Amino acid sequence: MNRLRRRLFLHFSLQFISLAVAIIILFFFILLIAVVWITKDESKYNYYQTKIESISMNTGNSLKEVTMLDGWDKDLAEEGIWVQIIDHKGDVIESGNVPDTIPNQYSQHDLHNIQETNELQGYSLSFYLETLYEEPYLFVLGYEDEARKLLQQMTADYGKEGMVPKAYVKHAEDKLSSIDGLLKIYDANEKLVQSIGSQLDLDKELPLDIFIRKVAPDTYSTKTTIVKDPQTQALWVLYTPNENKQEIKFDSLKDIIIAFAASGVGVLVITIIISFWNGFRYGNPLFIFTSWLSRMGTGKYNEVLTEKEKKLIFRKNGKVRLKYRLYAEVFQAFYAMAEKLAASTKEREQLEKTREEWMTGISHDLRTPLTTMQGYGTLLERGQYEWSKQELEDIGKTIGEKSAYMLSLIEDFSLSFRLKNNASLVDFQLIEVNDLLSSIVSKFHEDRTLADYQLSFHPLNHSLSLQVAKRWFERMIDNLIYNAIIHNPAGTSIRVRIEADVESGKLKIIIKDNGIGMDEETRKHLFNRYYRGTNTDERVEGSGLGMSIAMQIAELHKGEIIVDSELNRGTVVTVCLPLLKDGKQLET
Repeated sequence: MNRLRRRLFLHFSLQFISLAVAIIILFFFILLIAVVWITKDESKYNYYQTKIESISMNTGNSLKEVTMLDGWDKDLAEEGIWVQIIDHKGDVIESGNVPDTIPNQYSQHDLHNIQETNELQGYSLSFYLETLYEEPYLFVLGYEDEARKLLQQMTADYGKEGMVPKAYVKHAEDKLSSIDGLLKIYDANEKLVQSIGSQLDLDKELPLDIFIRKVAPDTYSTKTTIVKDPQTQALWVLYTPNENKQEIKFDSLKDIIIAFAASGVGVLVITIIISFWNGFRYGNPLFIFTSWLSRMGTGKYNEVLTEKEKKLIFRKNGKVRLKYRLYAEVFQAFYAMAEKLAASTKEREQLEKTREEWMTGISHDLRTPLTTMQGYGTLLERGQYEWSKQELEDIGKTIGEKSAYMLSLIEDFSLSFRLKNNASLVDFQLIEVNDLLSSIVSKFHEDRTLADYQLSFHPLNHSLSLQVAKRWFERMIDNLIYNAIIHNPAGTSIRVRIEADVESGKLKIIIKDNGIGMDEETRKHLFNRYYRGTNTDERVEGSGLGMSIAMQIAELHKGEIIVDSELNRGTVVTVCLPLLKDGKQLET
């Protein structure tokens, strides 16, 4: 699940980071569009100023000095303009289409003069100061202004009298008609004294328009050129049509609001789309998980997924579809949990069935000796018969045997409980293995009732000691040998052998018989509590705890019991225990 946790963390982190980046990019993109849009609109109102600013934007990537791109001046000649770039010292460092008469170095006085007059050698000028670099650079754009040249000439020719003499009015009208211009002359008292030329539809201007004309001259239908006669203080104003005229719109704030409103709507739409996508992507698996839990709550562990859900989640090749791959570990965990719950349910049902069978069997096992003992007790109590000494001894022997059998059943229950709950209280002793096994096997040799079984013992050829709980260890070996006797017919050969495997560090106690063996089902449940398997039709008495107790004792000694058996081919039971190392028993 750590892998799933990392994947979810990475997935959601990348998703929200991507969303944030997308929103930032969207805002910058829309802001850029808004700036370009607004700049483009504003550029319509002052053509030459916008031109020089666009030329400044074509500089290279250096942040230390101006570097113009190759071919930057190829369009200047076509438009009839020239450009110079002046550094902080007044030197021209770049130029394009510049006439030979224009200087390539300027003093402070020169720059002050052209700043005041916006004119140089008859050329009108536009300026742009670039401060992006380590030092400022001045971009100067020059162009020929026919209206200014005509007005300066007329002022020089006729300005001595403060107006155009009558003898030259016709000559002046011819010059003005060539540019479709209108000349108005105002005296020092701002009184119109003369008007010559075409009758233009002049814009109705207010006092503030003089500043607007300077910033955005192309918002008017006429272009105004003004020259003041220094001798007479007369003001000569020449009006010419403005070919670059554009309607002015004072709605930049509105454009910005629209741009950001559009970006907000865009972000909202993207967020809604991602929300729906996340809802379907992460909601559908949750509905499937809910269905799983609902079915598992009713105990339908074998119906983890319906056919429809399988087609929805898995491809034909069995792989999880991409949209569900994020929860691949969850699907696997659900399947594993369902399998474990199904196995647990089946095991619990089997255990309950076995427990019921054991209760039935143990009731019979206890009832049989109790019935015998009760019968003898009733006969003795009534005193209706006179029993001989031999009969009384037989009755006493029978009652003793039945009592011992009942005590062994109770002891099995007590021992199983103690092994399960009090194993830490067991007392271990260092005992020689050959001597211990020899004493255990000898008890079966001395039992005359087992004379029909061929029991042999094969010890190690050297001395070996183990840390064992002697009483319980004897009980384990007793149970294993006794189990080989009671489940096989007379004449069965039972061989007990000890082997030491130094390489694996284990001691093996092998109990092998050539009896009837057991089937796979019996071998599978041999160590289950209360299970009493048999391959004959005879009833086998006992608690059903013998083999379970043997396994518990082996595990108490850090060992295990392995059973290998086939029907009619005998059984081999191997007890594997760790050998001693450095005075301590090896742990498995």
